[in-house]
Amino acid sequence: MAELSVLIVNYNSWAECAQAIATLRQHGPTRPDGSPMPCEVIVVDNCSPQKAPQKIELVERELRRFAEQQGDPAAGRLIRHDENGGYSKGMNLAFAHSRGRWILVSNPDVLFSAGLLPALQRHLENDPKAGIVVPKGFWDPVYHGHLPPNTLPTLGDAWGEVLCAYSAGRTRRRAKKFLRRWLAVWQAERPLALPMMSGCLFLVERAYFESIGRFDERYPLYYEDADLSISILRSGRTITQVPDARLVHFVNRSGMSDLETMWARNKVSKERYYDKWYGWLGRLTMKACHWLATNPRFEKWRRVPPEPPYTDLGETDQKPVLQLPRRCERYVVLLSMDMRFFLAAGCFGSGDAWTPSDESFAVFVNANYYFQVYDLSGGEPEHLGTWRYYCQRHLGHSVRPVVEAGAAP
Repeated sequence: MAELSVLIVNYNSWAECAQAIATLRQHGPTRPDGSPMPCEVIVVDNCSPQKAPQKIELVERELRRFAEQQGDPAAGRLIRHDENGGYSKGMNLAFAHSRGRWILVSNPDVLFSAGLLPALQRHLENDPKAGIVVPKGFWDPVYHGHLPPNTLPTLGDAWGEVLCAYSAGRTRRRAKKFLRRWLAVWQAERPLALPMMSGCLFLVERAYFESIGRFDERYPLYYEDADLSISILRSGRTITQVPDARLVHFVNRSGMSDLETMWARNKVSKERYYDKWYGWLGRLTMKACHWLATNPRFEKWRRVPPEPPYTDLGETDQKPVLQLPRRCERYVVLLSMDMRFFLAAGCFGSGDAWTPSDESFAVFVNANYYFQVYDLSGGEPEHLGTWRYYCQRHLGHSVRPVVEAGAAP
């Protein structure tokens, strides 16, 4: 019988989900003596609009292979949900069909690497204070790009986010504060207690997960991990990052397949989070912040330019090259799709220029990217410049417009 249950909620991410299961077969869980731990995978599809039979077969084939490897016909299951009740509801449905003592909650767009699960397992088994354990996250398969640690949303964060749209100075100070937090997490070499977890992957013991109420199904998409983090901390347990556990997460592949639904559900979840944890003050804050962020009379005051020095790299399907003003012993490059850098990935380097590796560039999407570089050579981060780059590639394929013959390039 399965001792560990891997729960995955899928939405239009059939190929990514199949790839995740394939890597799980290669790098599965272990018992303390190093022997393989019996495991199962339960995939709940949240009524994906994209239902091409060949894509669904990718997942079903990998689940069959996983069940054969485990010697357990029930170890690989696909549950076709008849509604898209949200991530929380889908994950709770998967949990209801699980059998393991240990529960691994996972997104479909991840890669399981060697040593990932054993590192998480050994820490959770040996640390009675840990409520859940999480890995270090990377957005590329060569572990160059660190994913940003989540920040637990507070009333102050809600106000700070909207007020930064009106002040370049406030934006700069807030980004610097976030950078210091991110550096501490990215560079941690020992287990580190975090204020919030990411729902993309975490390991938890079944009985404890049930005791804190599992996922709150009132959140249709996002903020369920912030909500769960508060429940964990209030229970007296910790959210612990295990440095030896490294996860590749191709962020938001499901969300990119249906942006309109993603943003609509994100708005609902955000309002419910602030209502649940802050009551009338949270509701008032959401209304006031929305008014400040959308009122057309204030639009000209919300046009905060990027922090100088600023370089526009234009639109291209080639890799961006950031030429630094001087050579640095060590620097960090922040990557974000928001010029305010509220949420940014980070890459470390040295020298007088930076460009992504071929493997990292292969996961870039067709979108605007903003970069900031900070020199870390002197200890205190020093801002060296800001760059904008519009990527005309999407997941390794050029989407550059074809210029007709005779037309101006």
